[in-house]
Amino acid sequence: MLRSVAAVAALAVLGAATPLPAQRLDLAGELRQIARAAGGTLGVRVLHVESGSGASLNADQWFPMMSVYKLPIVIHALRMSDAGTLDLARRVTLTAEDRRPGLSPLAVRIAERGPQTLTLREAISSVIRISDNTASDALLRIAGGPGAVQATLRQLGFSGIDVSRYELEFSADYHGVCCLERMKPFSLERFFEAADRVTAADRRKAAAAFLADRRDAAQPAAMASLMAGVVRGQLLSSASTSWLLDEMAEMHTRDTGLRAGLPAGTRAGLRPGTSGETGGIRAAHNDNAIVTLPGGRGHLVIAAFLKGSRGTDARRDATLAAVARAAYGWAIRR
Repeated sequence: MLRSVAAVAALAVLGAATPLPAQRLDLAGELRQIARAAGGTLGVRVLHVESGSGASLNADQWFPMMSVYKLPIVIHALRMSDAGTLDLARRVTLTAEDRRPGLSPLAVRIAERGPQTLTLREAISSVIRISDNTASDALLRIAGGPGAVQATLRQLGFSGIDVSRYELEFSADYHGVCCLERMKPFSLERFFEAADRVTAADRRKAAAAFLADRRDAAQPAAMASLMAGVVRGQLLSSASTSWLLDEMAEMHTRDTGLRAGLPAGTRAGLRPGTSGETGGIRAAHNDNAIVTLPGGRGHLVIAAFLKGSRGTDARRDATLAAVARAAYGWAIRR
């Protein structure tokens, strides 16, 4: 089948080897061009932290965060540690009831070896480096729950970020699983059995509702501001700031997204978030990055959210990589 001119242009936008012309500094225009080939709704906020300049695309729309929401949870926990109200050396033991669906090496270890004991600092590291869902829900519970995190966000002025549910709860909502309170004691196997019983029609209905839900969603502009606040040292102590940035730089489970669009060796701290796929639609395919620019040029934050997208994950990743490539090219030529 012959490709249309528009399709060829779209592929050129996403091509990893396609350089941006040096004379073009219209980042907003580049983002609009990338969005035309995205297969869903793309929201982006790019911000040069030190100068405050940047560009946006749909940055005030709301997008499901998925695991992106772990960053405000961790910031809340680290602020508690800085205030002396949460001891990160505290040891907690997690059992089979604490296992969570989705990505969780910790849940696998519990299933294979029995209860696991770790410090809260180790739990945070697992959340940031690996995006472990079991560690995330345990940390959120110990740090006061979603309401406590939301109160911190309000206190800091981030009205464009919502944290309302545990990972288990929004996973159940996405898959159309009812009545978690009846799964006592909770069992991951029972959760999967319940998910398997959901009809295809109900699953599509639940996924569509999830996509439109403002809970556990964010505006790219707000998420970029949150990351910029971390870089500027406005949200955490200097020690907590340095530790968090180092931990984010060790996140490698989603290197095919924003990091793939940056020059090799560029330091970038990531906070990705990806949903399941229902009826050929992925509710969320997100990535966020704090990038250290070369030559003393400062820092670049990129908040990139893609919702309601069709197509392959390779295409989605290529969209995110194209965003990073355009943002980085703009930042070093500005």
